[in-house]
Amino acid sequence: MHIFGFDVSFYWAIFPTEYLRAVRTSSLSELKVEGKIKLHHSKPLSLINPTERDRFIGEFMAIVRCIASGYGKVGFLRRDPNSPIHRKRQPHVDSN
Repeated sequence: MHIFGFDVSFYWAIFPTEYLRAVRTSSLSELKVEGKIKLHHSKPLSLINPTERDRFIGEFMAIVRCIASGYGKVGFLRRDPNSPIHRKRQPHVDSN
C-alpha cells in the first residue's frame, strides 16, 4: 500500500520461487535475478472522496481477510496443515 497525500494505491508483484528461495537462504548481495519482476498497482483512490474511500476500505479489508483466512500464501499465514497458525484443534482432555 502506498499513501501519497490523500491518495492511496495497492502494489503487488509475483516473485519466482527461485528468487524467494535465494532471498531466504543467501545474502541479498549474492542475489541474481534473471528477467524483470513486474510491479503492478491499482488505480489511486482518494481518501477524501467518500465513494473512493469506501472502495479503498472494502479492498483493504478483503486483502486482510484473505491473508487472515490463510489463502494469501504468506509465510506461516498460509492455509497449510503443518502451519503453526492454521492447524486442527485438539480436543481438550479433562484430567479429573
